[in-house]
Amino acid sequence: MKLKLSGLSLLTLALLACRTDDVFMMRRDEILNQYASAIRWGVMEKAQEFQNPAHRTRIDEAWMKNIHISSYDTVYTKSDSGSNILEQTVKIHYYIEPDGVDKSITDRQVWRYDNDQGKWILDTALPAFR
Repeated sequence: MKLKLSGLSLLTLALLACRTDDVFMMRRDEILNQYASAIRWGVMEKAQEFQNPAHRTRIDEAWMKNIHISSYDTVYTKSDSGSNILEQTVKIHYYIEPDGVDKSITDRQVWRYDNDQGKWILDTALPAFR
């Protein structure tokens, strides 16, 4: 009986660990989607909230009013299971008024999970639209 109880306890712990990992990954995906949405809509102040404060720079709001995002596509994502680091490459198509010429930028992002804050933080600069 003692052996069965130990086996059951281990199984319960394993299932809880899987559940925790699933929640961790779901939260990560939620943050990445919120960030992508902020970039898509050109709300750079909101996108900046995901950033490590050490990487934040002043946003030229007048310039950003001329930028229009036409697509934001994830090209590559790398994250080892249970890792607190995520690398992501995104292709962003945009145009600048009044020219209307389609441009693109490849944005390489590094995200880090901050255990103290309990959230994912962007450890790289925001995309530079030029």
